[in-house]
Amino acid sequence: MTQKTGYPSIDRPWLKYYSEEAINAPLPECTIYEYLWRQNKDYLNRIALNYFDNRIAFRELFRNIDRTAAAFAVLGVKAGDIVVIASVTTPETIYAFYALNRLGAVSNMVDPRTSAEGIREYIREVNATVVMVLDATYGKIKEAIRGTNVKKIVIVSPADSLRGIKRLGYRLTKPAPKLDENCVSWRDFIEVGRGKTYDEEPYRKDRCCLIVHTGGTTGSPKGVMLSDDNLNALVQQSILTGIDMQRIHTWMDIMPPFIAYGLGMGVCLPLVIGMETILIPSFDPKKFDELIIRHRPVHMVFVPSYWGTIIRSKKMDRIDLSNIVLAAVGGDSLDIELEKAANAFLKMHGSKHAVTKGYGMSEVCAAVTATIDANNEIGSVGIPYVHTTISIFDPETGEELTYNQRGEVCITGPNVMLGYYGNPEATNAILRRHADGRLWIHSGDIGYMNENGSLFIVDRMKRMIVRHDGFKVFPSQIEKTVARHNSVESCCTVGTRDTAHSQGKLPVVFAVLKPHADAQQTEAELRRLCLLELPEYAQPIQYRFIDALPLTPIGKIDYRALETAANQ
Repeated sequence: MTQKTGYPSIDRPWLKYYSEEAINAPLPECTIYEYLWRQNKDYLNRIALNYFDNRIAFRELFRNIDRTAAAFAVLGVKAGDIVVIASVTTPETIYAFYALNRLGAVSNMVDPRTSAEGIREYIREVNATVVMVLDATYGKIKEAIRGTNVKKIVIVSPADSLRGIKRLGYRLTKPAPKLDENCVSWRDFIEVGRGKTYDEEPYRKDRCCLIVHTGGTTGSPKGVMLSDDNLNALVQQSILTGIDMQRIHTWMDIMPPFIAYGLGMGVCLPLVIGMETILIPSFDPKKFDELIIRHRPVHMVFVPSYWGTIIRSKKMDRIDLSNIVLAAVGGDSLDIELEKAANAFLKMHGSKHAVTKGYGMSEVCAAVTATIDANNEIGSVGIPYVHTTISIFDPETGEELTYNQRGEVCITGPNVMLGYYGNPEATNAILRRHADGRLWIHSGDIGYMNENGSLFIVDRMKRMIVRHDGFKVFPSQIEKTVARHNSVESCCTVGTRDTAHSQGKLPVVFAVLKPHADAQQTEAELRRLCLLELPEYAQPIQYRFIDALPLTPIGKIDYRALETAANQ
């Protein structure tokens, strides 16, 4: 029987960019802690974490993970238990994450800004008896645990790993809260485990070690269950891209730990490589330029919206960026005009590398593609990781499409999640077994792949605007046209109700104008531009100029908020 060709899942054209060694490299079969230990046990004196200039060596990192594991064990945490962690990226968060992994327990990462009611639901969902939270959220947590089975609350402070005057300054401005009996400070928590032993749980394939929550702007939050294998595959395949990542490099982590992107790419990847990882627990995009100037990182990952801050910054005018190897963006689409501007900015400031783009989602452990210098095509999100297969399928018939045909992006490989916690219906909706016998994630993204294996994301299926007459309008198509206008800083297109018909939606453009731009003149020019470049059915019915696009907590454009505004 002749095998069909001309399909990405069969041809896998991206493999031409990988060496035979990378293609044949086995994935780690161990826990995430064991992977970290194996890679760094001979380099214990090198710096692992840089937390406000407190440089923590790998020797201290492993010692603190061990102490944390012992303390959790004393509290009764054992294999299979789920501990809720509502914190930012502090050393203690990292100790707890790896310590729970040694015990065979699960870290359930929660955004500490979540409401008390929301945190209560996360606790109830997994029947957690132990939670670890930031001191600033203590009052909210006391309310959140009512009606739950929580027996102990571990309170962690951003000051716990500060040193000297910085620690004193923090404590003077933010005194430690008075704790109830069921609470314990981090320092006392660690003392509880001093001298105690515990049983380390051995590696078991497909064992859940992490839950992160997805939903936010795309629906009801769901707990994504990720395994040791998922996280290790993310790290190993990121290394196998061939991007220059060395132990002697530094990595600046500005992404929060309660998203797979932040924990997988911001913590696990650089630490396994052995880099000094600079922790930024509280990130202000307006001060991104200051962080780059101060720390001079070789690698950093962030969302596309932060590029505007860097490019516009007067502080960056004469800064040498030749040290930058990886300025990676993910988590949201990067506008082509912004990508070109960012590449020109990097080149002008001495970097030999273009912006590194990637694509992924929590359900595939953050990332499954990356651009490398050999295939960094403008507008693409890169090629699939070496052990990952990505293809495009017709969302209605389920048939695989060939090159340059638009359809739903589907992913199969070692990064694919175990499922949604306690939600088999949602799991079955997104994770489906195809005729080839493999489980594929149906991303909900519309995209296409070219003959080189480069993936292009067109839009979200959920963002697609369906008119009353059935015509489908892709917001990104309008956004690309509008963004080219010289007066437009940024923009987002959403659908609003078609009041002239019983169903259907019509596109509305929200735009941020550059300083001194004339709104009336710009709107008239945008209408002419769209008439020239867009089909009749895709013409925006309204342009709204606002001071700033709303963002989600991690910096994505919050199109749900704009949809609400458009329909008011």
